[in-house]
Amino acid sequence: MSHSAMVWSTLVLYVAVTLFLTIRGARRTKDLTSYAVGNRDISPAWVGLSLTAQLTSVATFVVNPGLVYHYGLSALMGLGFAAGLGIITGLCLLSGPFRAVGDKVKALTIPQWIGARYESKGLRLFFAVISLSLVSFIVLIAVAIALTLFSLLQMSDINSTTWLVVGVMAFVFSYTLLGGANTSTYTNAIQAIVMLIVGLILIFSGYDHFMGGEGIFAKLAAIDPSLTAVTNPSSLYFRNFFEVFFCNFLVGLAIVCQPHILGKALLLKNAKQIKTYLAVAIIAGAVFVSVMLVGLYARLTLTQLTSVDRVVPTYIAQNFGSATQILISIGLLCAGISTLEGLLLALSTIFSSDIYLTLRPITNENSDQELKKALTFGRVSLVIVGIGCVLLSIWQLRNPTGGSVAIFAQYGVYLLFTATFLPITCGLFLPSVTRELVTRGVVASTLFYFIPAIVRYFAANAPFFNMANNPAILATCGIIAGWLVIGVGLALQKDPELEAVEA
Repeated sequence: MSHSAMVWSTLVLYVAVTLFLTIRGARRTKDLTSYAVGNRDISPAWVGLSLTAQLTSVATFVVNPGLVYHYGLSALMGLGFAAGLGIITGLCLLSGPFRAVGDKVKALTIPQWIGARYESKGLRLFFAVISLSLVSFIVLIAVAIALTLFSLLQMSDINSTTWLVVGVMAFVFSYTLLGGANTSTYTNAIQAIVMLIVGLILIFSGYDHFMGGEGIFAKLAAIDPSLTAVTNPSSLYFRNFFEVFFCNFLVGLAIVCQPHILGKALLLKNAKQIKTYLAVAIIAGAVFVSVMLVGLYARLTLTQLTSVDRVVPTYIAQNFGSATQILISIGLLCAGISTLEGLLLALSTIFSSDIYLTLRPITNENSDQELKKALTFGRVSLVIVGIGCVLLSIWQLRNPTGGSVAIFAQYGVYLLFTATFLPITCGLFLPSVTRELVTRGVVASTLFYFIPAIVRYFAANAPFFNMANNPAILATCGIIAGWLVIGVGLALQKDPELEAVEA
């Protein structure tokens, strides 16, 4: 069978399985709750695989290895070790308490959770609106999938990627809108299994570099000594220990506070399922993070310097036979589509639950009718957002921000979890934090996310602020500023019992 025939046969099979699961999920989707979090009867192992698939986007499989290719060990330590450790810590600390509170207040989304915890319609609307920054991540995934398909289908006209973006977005948007969480969880889990197989293939594809007298790091040092250093002063994002370790760990810790990640815990039926859910997610996630080693392999095997977004597709094309290329490429597609599903489902639910129902609260007399209207509003709004995402994706294909569409995505996503991390952690662990105080903290986090970039724009060589091209620096500044406000507020806050005594 020819390469083209194998590719199209595999893609048709993938579409057929997805359509089957979509029809199955659509039949079980009766209302907004089942659309958002399913019927809570799915195995925690499946939910854990679904979480890992959505957390491990195509950025982990395609973009991050490209950064490791260019910047070496420093990128691997930052994006792999430090960020990975932060993510594991965040999931273990937050998942159980978040699910417990969410179950109590019947939350379907993170904005709804925050609004219920602080009894604030304003905070709920703010986080609903700021969640639109996830559009930047949707653009990253659409571009990466288009480039992967372009390579897989062995196309020659780069302009054809425009139509690939349109086709991918139309396909994923359609079945996510129909099936909701009942489809997404199962498709994600199957995608995660494929990704695990592909991840192991990629990880072991460079085992020979570790064999023999000369190790992989000696070979890399012969190309460029900076590739084997834990910091890379000449890089754009891994210049010192603060940037590599502290910022990436803090980003990993906070990154779980995204609607399509931490919100997965709301699909669990009870607290007993948390351990299985997390164990499966962490084991699978460790495999996925290790795929970044491909960046080192590619630096030793590719003869011509390649752009960040094209390293992995080029490595696959040059190092694997036709059948394996197809399998790996399908795994990369799964990595992208699984995260894309989660983002679309989260945004659609936020439109329905946190915008429509907040602006038009339901009453007992019209509850069923309003819930149906809310679900329709969410779906229609997502279609409009999808059109914008297609246009932005085409723009990023032609003019990638900072040399990679990943940087464009990070600016938006990092803003979201910088603002979200504070109210969630305070809501879980600091019950004395009031609505007014957490609002000040959120304002500080949001403002100080932008301030370093603004200072850098007007004073590019200012100490510290010259690193503000890195979204991780912006997120770190925002998170620290927010927590300083909380700390000062708690220090100045009087104990109610002491106030009573003084009175």
